[in-house]
Amino acid sequence: MSDPDLPTTARSGDPDPVRVISDVETLRALADPVRLSILSALMNHTGPESPLMSVKELAVDLGEPQTKLYRHVKQLESVGLIKAVASRVVSGIIEQRYQACQTDLTLGATLTKTEEASAAAEAAVAAGLELYRSQFFAAHRAGRITFPHADPDDPRSKVILSLAEVRVTPDRAEAIRQRLRKVLDEVTEAEAEARHFDEDLVTVNMLVGFFCPEPRKPS
Repeated sequence: MSDPDLPTTARSGDPDPVRVISDVETLRALADPVRLSILSALMNHTGPESPLMSVKELAVDLGEPQTKLYRHVKQLESVGLIKAVASRVVSGIIEQRYQACQTDLTLGATLTKTEEASAAAEAAVAAGLELYRSQFFAAHRAGRITFPHADPDDPRSKVILSLAEVRVTPDRAEAIRQRLRKVLDEVTEAEAEARHFDEDLVTVNMLVGFFCPEPRKPS
């Protein structure tokens, strides 16, 4: 979406691999589907280099009003999730272009129990779930995915959508958790490897969740 004819300052380098979220302010910044969409656009590698986008370009990519995105961009920038790394002159106005400061996010072990159970943490998780829901149904409405019974030979039909609550032994629960962790690690490795390929790539959307609540204590 960038215009090669416009002068642009050099970017300051690729982002760090993983950002560990260890403070409530960053959790608050993540607690909005629009901000997560901005992060997703800037962290979505479709080539060897990380995306570099202006607010105008983000608005086109996300289908959101440009004026709506400015405050969200500033909030993400204020906690170091994105940064302005280049600028260019458009119609006599200096336009900042942004890059993500990381390629992945993870919750840090330094968050206290109170912080993990805070409204900010809950809102960040809710925003992530809402973003996945909106992306899924947007793709479905556009005919980009279908369900398996529609056409088993269509690659778009290879959708896995499941919600389960089952009772298993503690050992089996831990084995399931480790397998899911391995899948996530494989996805991270595959994304890193894909940046070195010039061939056509496909986008994979995943939502992986696992929790094993402690038994309720008798009152």
